[in-house]
Amino acid sequence: MLIRFVAKNIFSFKDETEFNLFPNKTQRLQHHKVTIGDFEFLRFSAIYGANGSGKSNLIKTISLLETMVEEGKLPSDIEDLKFKLEEENSKLPISIGAEFIANNNAYFYTITFDEGKILNEYLAHSYKNNDELIFDRNINCDIQSIKFYKDYYKSDKEKLFAEVLAEKLVQPNELLITFLSKKYPEDFKPIKTAYNWFDETLVIIKPDPKPDGIAHILDNDTSIMDFANKFIPSLNTGISKIEIKKQKFEEFFGKEDLKLRKRMIDAIKTEPNKLSILTHSDTGEEVAMVYENDEIIAKRIITQHTNSEGKNIEFNIGQESDGTKRLIDYIPAFQEIINNDKVYVIDEIERSIHPITIKEIVTKLALDEQVKGQLIFSTHESNLLDQNILRPDEIWFAQKDLDGSSKIYSLSDFKIHNTIDIENGYLKGRFGGIPFLGNLKDLNW
Repeated sequence: MLIRFVAKNIFSFKDETEFNLFPNKTQRLQHHKVTIGDFEFLRFSAIYGANGSGKSNLIKTISLLETMVEEGKLPSDIEDLKFKLEEENSKLPISIGAEFIANNNAYFYTITFDEGKILNEYLAHSYKNNDELIFDRNINCDIQSIKFYKDYYKSDKEKLFAEVLAEKLVQPNELLITFLSKKYPEDFKPIKTAYNWFDETLVIIKPDPKPDGIAHILDNDTSIMDFANKFIPSLNTGISKIEIKKQKFEEFFGKEDLKLRKRMIDAIKTEPNKLSILTHSDTGEEVAMVYENDEIIAKRIITQHTNSEGKNIEFNIGQESDGTKRLIDYIPAFQEIINNDKVYVIDEIERSIHPITIKEIVTKLALDEQVKGQLIFSTHESNLLDQNILRPDEIWFAQKDLDGSSKIYSLSDFKIHNTIDIENGYLKGRFGGIPFLGNLKDLNW
């Protein structure tokens, strides 16, 4: 679970900026509050703000840290990532970090970097009043030093390894958390646990990308398919059932374009464990090509609608609306949030979805006391500003300062009564985080 996230001198965040899921003293929706070890934190958070205010930049920064840890290296375009509206910031490094729960232990990981090298990388067990060091890595004047936890140096072997690691093994642009997790997982188990949180637990969903091979996911996991056939029909999309149609490669393609077929067959057989996705240029229908039982199988989502005579009529997924396809893409995410300790961060959760539908979905998740995961999302949808769905400490706003930098703050910073209509107050500008518009009459429309 994510406890807090910090960022400095990246995208629109000039000064050190913190987003957190710490609860205040409100008594509303007590089941949203989770206690593990020294920490209390919340399961849900919604981030509001005008276009260009910084809410998507917050999620982009979280996503960047996840990608860096997974790939084990710094991005190549560091100068383009910095806050650009003050010249002084171009000379300063970027810092980002996260505090999180993994395997019931709290960790704090932070990294500071500039000009293609890591200046500081730090990982610790996190407690209420102090940190317990796991490693602290510094590069100063091209000299690298790495310090491990105090009990690590039990023999000359460990001392020698730490020296060789700093001098020879890990490069200035390589992340130590990734290097040790992949090459020495058994020797550094807490580091591997922290790495796995980024690699397996944290999931970022951006406005446009889709999950790879949703048809294959539904076909391979009966629990997700069962969830889909309860979830989608309940949303009044017209769909009564979802099915997966499977065809052999030759049946799906027919006898046309033998050269294309051969190239695809060779590519799939070369990497049999890799999922190949085809998208129809006209309908947008996605087809997953997989190698199963020594043959190539095409998997497609088929939806069923019931006609006026009570008969089921088949449609391919490309014939459904963008909103319906978006809801189907969300199926694995919502199923995992309910059943697993996953952290989903979704940018523009309402994209293409009707306001009543997205409110119904978020309400269902928010009121379910059995939910195990965590959902953090950005949105413009004001009807979610409801104290029966989200606590004031779960609602955040992003707003641009006079110097063009982004500031984020919680609704709990304001003194509000538990009966106040926060949606109405937000739309009237009471809490900020809304557009400031010029006079459109000046455009002479």
